[in-house]
Order: sequence, then structure tokens, then C-alpha cells
Amino acid sequence: MSDWKEQRLTEVGILKRGRSRHRPRYAFHLYGGKYPFIQTGEIKAANKFINTYGQTYSDAGLAQSKLWSKGTLCITIAANIAEIAILNFDACFPDSVLGFIPNKAKCDLDFVYYTLKYFKKELQVFGDGSVQDNINLGTFEHIKFPLPRLPEQRAIAGVLSSLDDKIDLLHRQNRTLEGMAEALWRKMFVEEADPGWMKGKLGDEMDIIMGQSPPGNSYNENKLGSLFFQGRAEFGYRFPDARLYCTAPKRYAKKCDTLVSVRAPVGDINMAFEDCCVGRGLAAVRHNKGFISYTFYKIRSLKDEFDSFEQQGTVFGSIGKDEFNGIDTFIAPEGVIQKFENNAKPIDDKIFANSIQIRTLSRLRDTLLPKLMSGEVKIKQ
Repeated sequence: MSDWKEQRLTEVGILKRGRSRHRPRYAFHLYGGKYPFIQTGEIKAANKFINTYGQTYSDAGLAQSKLWSKGTLCITIAANIAEIAILNFDACFPDSVLGFIPNKAKCDLDFVYYTLKYFKKELQVFGDGSVQDNINLGTFEHIKFPLPRLPEQRAIAGVLSSLDDKIDLLHRQNRTLEGMAEALWRKMFVEEADPGWMKGKLGDEMDIIMGQSPPGNSYNENKLGSLFFQGRAEFGYRFPDARLYCTAPKRYAKKCDTLVSVRAPVGDINMAFEDCCVGRGLAAVRHNKGFISYTFYKIRSLKDEFDSFEQQGTVFGSIGKDEFNGIDTFIAPEGVIQKFENNAKPIDDKIFANSIQIRTLSRLRDTLLPKLMSGEVKIKQ
């Protein structure tokens, strides 16, 4: 690495803070327009590229903000510190995010992305200890990052990007597949639903296992005991990752059980990648006759019911087992459910197989990243 030069981001591109001048930010006239508005949570949830957004600015919103161009590298400096992702469309973001636009004659955008990913833990240290963890623009004015010559930057970034591109392709394929299964659900259980189907409660056809937290001293990150989920913090796209394990589990979810957050917020939904234990923030749901895909998409269809349990006179919503079991629902004939399962299960199996590939490629990328960024592994240019 003798030919690598330490430089500040401000020396190889433009680094500025996002803008959202209006206080309070709840002013409704700022929202609902055509300009995407990105926040820290969406940066954290992105897989390198920010491809979706949940909120937009109006012309009034844009007037008190700034529109950043596609290809801007976003860096969170508050709440979720040092999360990074690249805009895949023009968008606004608040002052809790920094925007970096590279000087293409000095640095490669992808290489800077992987550099910040490599130094993420070090950057997060700067925010430790404050009332609300945060860093600022000034933090980056004092930090130098090692950068090789531009051709080597591109070569290193090319290897890592090829893995991320494949991961992104698999994620997009999974969302397309899931959309197909959801369309099949709507067709069979909404558009073609028989008014004569029996009315009942969710507990009539589903077994609901409410999570129970094990002793805190049984948690570990050393893969001792059972994989442990508590709350929806680990949820991303289907089949969440968890870093915690537990040597004294209380309640279990089986592989491919539907997982539902039951506290703050209620109704976030995912599926267990393998057998695991669940803490008090989650419930595991399985059909009493073993229909896996039917369970997942049926629970997904109950979003409005789950939303009704949010903020019912308390700061945080919650749903208990009796309330969960008591949700009103239809109970379709077993033959109809089996027909759906026969068509949806192969789709979900493909999603599962893609997810295994995503994990494998992600591990390979994460193994290569420090080796490439430290110069331990060299790339022939």
C-alpha cells in the first residue's frame, strides 16, 4: 500500500450536509409532491443503492431543501450513524445526512462507498457517548482515508461491485416473485372469494406462539445455543438476519414460520430462515395444517387489522395473544387453500433459494472487503 495516499473526502469531491430548514417537519404542505425525500432509515435499509422511497416533497418542500442528483453517496450522521448508500434517482434528504459527489478525476464513487463501509465501525466510534449518537460534517474534515491510484480504485471496486450487483439482482427478483404470489392471493381470496365461506377467528386456523424473552445473561454473539430474535429490529426483506444467540430459550419458531412484531410497531411481518427462539416483541404463526405460504400471505393481508392496535391510548402499540387469536377472518375450504399452496410454495421456495445465494455472496463480499482495502489481496488491473 506504499502508493496509497491518505486524503480527506473534501479533497476528492464535494461533501455537504442535506437540508430541511422547516421546523416542525410535520408541516403537511411540504409533502405529497413529485420530489423523493429520503431519510436515514431508508439509507440503512438499502442494499448499496437506494431504489425506493416512502415520502415525497412538494414544491414548497423542495424550496426549503435541496435536490441531490442520482449517484450521490449518502452518509447518515444522526440516529443511524455511518450508514451509507448511493442514490439511484434525484432526491432530497435532511440535515441528518451528508451528500458526497466525487471528483471523477480523483476518485471512484464505488471505491469511496466501500472505503466508508470498511471504516464504518471507526466512524461510529465518533458518535458514541452523546445523548443522541451523532457525528457531523466537521468530523470528516479531520479524517483521512487511504486511496490508491484511480485505476486500482476502479479494479478493487469492480470486484466488490460485481458481487453487490448480483446480490441486488437477486433481491429484485425476490420482490418480483413475491409480487406474483401476492397477486395470486388477491385473485383467489379477494376477487374470487366466496361470500359463503365460513366466518371465524384467526386462532381457528392458526397456532400463535407469543415470544418470551429468556434471561439477559443467556444472550451471546458467539453462536452458542439457539438463534434469537426479539422485536422487529432485525427485519429487512424476507428471512431476517439475527446476530444474537441464546443458551436459555423460552419460545420457539420453526423454519418458515411467519414472524410478526407484536410491540412497537405492531404488524411488521417476516419469515423464519431456520428454527429459532423468539423474544417478547415477536410472535410466530403457523397454520394448524402446515400451509406455509398461505400463512405468510394471509398474515400480510391483515395489515389494517394490525395497524388498529397501534397507539391505542399508549405511546407504543401492542397486541396480546387473545387479541391476535380473536382477529375476525374468513376460513376458506381446505381444497382452495391447498390449490393456493401448490402454486405459491414453489415461488416461495425460489425466494428461499435466492436468499441463500444472497447470504453466500454477502459473506464472500464481506470477507474480501478488508483484504482488498488493506492491500492483503491485490487485483490485477
